[in-house]
Amino acid sequence: MTPHQAMLCGAFALGVFSLVTAGSVALTRAVTAERIAAHQQAYQHRQLQEVLPAPFVDIAVQTVLESSFELPSPEQLGHQASQRDSQRGWHVQSGTRSVIILPVVTRQGYNGEIQLLVGIDQQQRITGVRVTQHQETPGLGDDIERQRSDWITNFNGLGLNSLPPNGWAVRKDGGHFDAFTGATITPRAVVNAVHRALNYVADTDLPITFEEPSP
Repeated sequence: MTPHQAMLCGAFALGVFSLVTAGSVALTRAVTAERIAAHQQAYQHRQLQEVLPAPFVDIAVQTVLESSFELPSPEQLGHQASQRDSQRGWHVQSGTRSVIILPVVTRQGYNGEIQLLVGIDQQQRITGVRVTQHQETPGLGDDIERQRSDWITNFNGLGLNSLPPNGWAVRKDGGHFDAFTGATITPRAVVNAVHRALNYVADTDLPITFEEPSP
């Protein structure tokens, strides 16, 4: 083999190696992204059940998923106007009782977007709130996660009229809710988002029959 032929063979081998490597990396990324998406979806499914009240505890996830409906004016819950046609809530029924679950987004977090699920019953009271996605600082802002602390359960049982308007804030702002040591922005964002969900329910025609809210 001449030196020129050797160089050509070497270049060809290097090109094949590069193509195989690039393909492997692309495939690995695609598989990893698919797995991450699947894990996120499974996590949200678990969270859907967690915002339901005790009488709904035996309802299967599939039943909850099949109860979805298109959200009217989803931008009022923080969703992008360009995605309004794909935003859905859930109307879950058990006997004569009903609960509505709303996906809420706030971009007031310390590190950006925080996504939540807010469950609200026929008395327009909160049955549960869970954070499904966030990028808040570990050890500080991530106390909004239920597995990190019980702070998120402070909303349970509250309705729009349970607190005066200025009570829907963290204590540093003169409100009802505790903040975290060294992290006020994150809980403030969540409180505002939950308050917005209650106002949305009060002002929006939804597929649930609400009773007259009481304090």
